[in-house]
Amino acid sequence: MQSFHFLPLARLVVALSSWPFEWARGLLQRQASAQRRVLALAAQPSPDAVAELAEVARVLPANGIAAAFDLARAQYAGAVQAGLIERSLLASGAFERQLCLLERLTLGPWARTV
Repeated sequence: MQSFHFLPLARLVVALSSWPFEWARGLLQRQASAQRRVLALAAQPSPDAVAELAEVARVLPANGIAAAFDLARAQYAGAVQAGLIERSLLASGAFERQLCLLERLTLGPWARTV
């Protein structure tokens, strides 16, 4: 039986090569959704238009800054999938808590909440 010693390296390459595309796709989808909302409000203004525009204006700046935190989450997940970091619910939870705290300190009211 032949042993494949390069398999962990192949997993790392696949994990590291796929996350930028998934991250960028999600960011572009959020921006496209916000743009569609603005265009819909411009086409048919309503009394609620000011509130809707305020919501879009609140979300757009946070998307750019929050991208760094999404990137950190994707890198952590890629490292776990590649076997560079041990699969552990406790370690994953600790990483997420630290990242959420940093995200709340950085983004303030624009931080995502669950």
